[in-house]
Amino acid sequence: MPLSKQQVSSLVQLVASTTPDEIDCDGCLDHVAEFAETQLAGLPIESAMAEVQNHLANCHCCQLEFETFLKALSGMDESSE
Repeated sequence: MPLSKQQVSSLVQLVASTTPDEIDCDGCLDHVAEFAETQLAGLPIESAMAEVQNHLANCHCCQLEFETFLKALSGMDESSE
């Protein structure tokens, strides 16, 4: 089954947005909790965390995991008040 023009366009955009030092999903998920805590605290994103940020921008599955961590951490802050 051939790909549609939109599917081909999406694939080309994903390939164009990758970098040589990009991390994979496992590498991202190893640091996603730390990234969420950093973002919630309003701290600057360190260079190592920039790789996580880049991966999250391009990976829907990891983005969902990140959003779950954010919600969980936000809920912890609210329950401690």
